[in-house]
Amino acid sequence: MGLGIAVEVGGQADADLANATWVEVTERMGETSTYRIRYDFDVSSGDFPLLADGRIDAGSELTLIEPSGSSNDCLVKGPVVAQQIHFAHGGSGSWVEVHGADNSIQMDRESKAVVWAETSDGDAVGSILSNYGLSPDSDSTDAQHTETKHTLVQRDTDLQFVRRLARRNGFLFWVTCDGDGNETAHFKRPPLDGDAASELIVNLDGNNLQWFDLDWDVERPTSADASDVDLSDASDIDGSVDKSPLPPLGSQALADIVSDTRSLHLVAPVDDAGDLQSRSEGALIDAGWFVRARCETTVSALKSIVHAHTVVNVRGLGSRHSGKYFVAAVKHTIDQSEHRMEIELVRNAWGN
Repeated sequence: MGLGIAVEVGGQADADLANATWVEVTERMGETSTYRIRYDFDVSSGDFPLLADGRIDAGSELTLIEPSGSSNDCLVKGPVVAQQIHFAHGGSGSWVEVHGADNSIQMDRESKAVVWAETSDGDAVGSILSNYGLSPDSDSTDAQHTETKHTLVQRDTDLQFVRRLARRNGFLFWVTCDGDGNETAHFKRPPLDGDAASELIVNLDGNNLQWFDLDWDVERPTSADASDVDLSDASDIDGSVDKSPLPPLGSQALADIVSDTRSLHLVAPVDDAGDLQSRSEGALIDAGWFVRARCETTVSALKSIVHAHTVVNVRGLGSRHSGKYFVAAVKHTIDQSEHRMEIELVRNAWGN
């Protein structure tokens, strides 16, 4: 009996591989998505052919697709990287877990030493992504790196380097796949604008959540003090920022809630105010997620699939905590009975 999802090998659906015991896919904000697929096997089958099956062997590219409404929803696409095997003596109870990750993992396999000059952070990332066949979805960056000042030096893998550039600009880097198997690499700030992708409801009619846990912590900086000196002409570089540049997901952002000064001091070797200001904004964006929540639902209850890096609307939490949240992580667990989703949410404001 299948799980209601399709498993593709090299872009082609494989009915045998769809007959898994269960599937787990984990998405997390700014990180590589991972998957685990468990298959049972019989120890009386001689040399255990499943354990040497090329379809689930090292490097085989698997795509997990679930029908969603009138279209297909790609949960993850990428290579097999490991297996975990359990042998049970005497027949049934043996299994193999196939572990894999999305295709951003390929960017983490070779450490490089590269000097990037006469370019911006965003242009350097675009050049790197072109080597991996990923369609770019990138925002521009302000910092310019020139030979006459500070060049941009890479001494790590492409994935580590891109993530480092993402952090300094307040961006996230992640890879998605659509229902047709097309992959997009996103290098941008958290996309908070637009309509919510799903509505999560608790304590009201139409409830689709069993529980919702929330905590908040306002002991975080709300402004950044940053300055430097341009070594070419000794002029001052000011990169101070009064508040996070992200739009608040509620009526009161962190800076509106706390009245006293809560600032951080940032020091970085930069050549222009755009670079220093981007770093200040990045630090405040990260600090601004002062509300964090966890909940659980199922696809049958929600009638949709939730993904990381999207916005959802939560109802039933009162006037302070109902409203829009950014999805920081989702763990999908799919077995013969249900597709469960453990969801982590963050918010940079409260009030609805």
